[in-house]
This record gives sequence, C-alpha cells and structure tokens, in this order.
Amino acid sequence: MRIVFDIGGSVLVPDKPDIGFIKAIAYELTKISEDHEIAVVVGGGRVSREYIQAAKTFTPNETFKDYIGIHITRANAMLLIAALGEKAYPFVVQDFRKAWEVIQVKKVPIMGGTHPGHTTDAVAALLAEYLQADLLVVVTNVDGVYDSDPRKNPNAKKLDRITVDQLVEIAMQAESKAGGSSVVDALAAKFIQRGKIKTYIVGKRDALHLFEVVKGKHGGTVVEPKE
Repeated sequence: MRIVFDIGGSVLVPDKPDIGFIKAIAYELTKISEDHEIAVVVGGGRVSREYIQAAKTFTPNETFKDYIGIHITRANAMLLIAALGEKAYPFVVQDFRKAWEVIQVKKVPIMGGTHPGHTTDAVAALLAEYLQADLLVVVTNVDGVYDSDPRKNPNAKKLDRITVDQLVEIAMQAESKAGGSSVVDALAAKFIQRGKIKTYIVGKRDALHLFEVVKGKHGGTVVEPKE
C-alpha cells in the first residue's frame, strides 16, 4: 500500500517536544515502511498558534502569519526526520512532486506546510490525492470523529465509521460556529471527498501502534469514500 500520515503538531509537541512519543512513532513508521510506501505531513500545533497570536501584535497580514505557521510545521518535521534517521529524506520536502521522487528512491518524505491558506490537514489530503495513496491516517489529539466537540460536551458520541460526505458536513458545521473546531478542517475534508481517499482518524494512544492501525485495528474513526 501507499499510505500518507498526517501527524498533528499538538501530538508531537504538546507543550514541548514529546521525545518518548516521537521515538515511538518513528519506530512504528520505520516498521511500516518495510512493507509499504509512506509519506508524512507534520502540523504546527500549539507552538504555531502561539507564534501566530504573538504576530498579531505586530501585523494584521494574515498571509505573513501563515508563513510563520509554515516555518513551525517544518521545524516539527525536522524533529521527525532526525528521529527516523537514515530512513527519512534528510530535508523537509516542500512540494508533492518531490515527495513522489523521494518515495521512488525508497526514502520517507516528510512535509510541513506548503503555502498560505492551507492547513497541514489539507496538505496531507492533497498529498494523498496526488500520490494516489490507498490510505490517509490522521493522528490528532482527539481519538476520532465525534458528533459534537467532546472537549465541550461530555455526552458527545464517537462515530466509529462515517461516510466522507458526513465528514464534510461535520467539519463545515464545526467551522460555522464561533470558536468551533473539528479533528479535520473543512477544506481537508473536501479534498478527502474529492480524492475518494479512505481515511482513518485516530488519537495519540492508537498512534503508538501505527503498525496495527494501518491493518484497520484501532479505536478511531474510519471514513469511507464514495465509490
């Protein structure tokens, strides 16, 4: 299989780099790469948001602030490159064609953000579409897709299996609410829909066993594409 992993920055670097987790996920990715072609996109997480918030003091320029976030995602990507060692391509890959080239030489391409206006979720979905990946695995700080925000609603129900149309609807509803959030943003959900990409959305605990996750053994949410 060809698999794209979308790893949230808040999972890798919650307050500071989670060394134990980074080591564990690098080990899992290395194991998976022995049998499958893989690519990874890493997010900026809390650190990125803090830098962007600080930048608001100095500039109203949203594109400029997006570039700050992109730099943070690439710093996080470098951490994972270091953890993967010889298995990873030694530089942060910045476009999809290069990612394809890296896969051809049996290395793991690792990306951060690419350009303003796109989250790393959207980048991962586009990369999966470009590579014609068999599977997209999204690793977040929430253990799947819920019918409402579990951080705000203690009665929120986790959805074990949904259609890609449902994912788009949930993401759109979350973004329409003030302060709303979804495990996958609406643009990424639309790219998943367009690319007809089978997607697993899992939490940090499942990510410690990614080798099993790619076999379908996890406690997250399966997003089924339209045929």
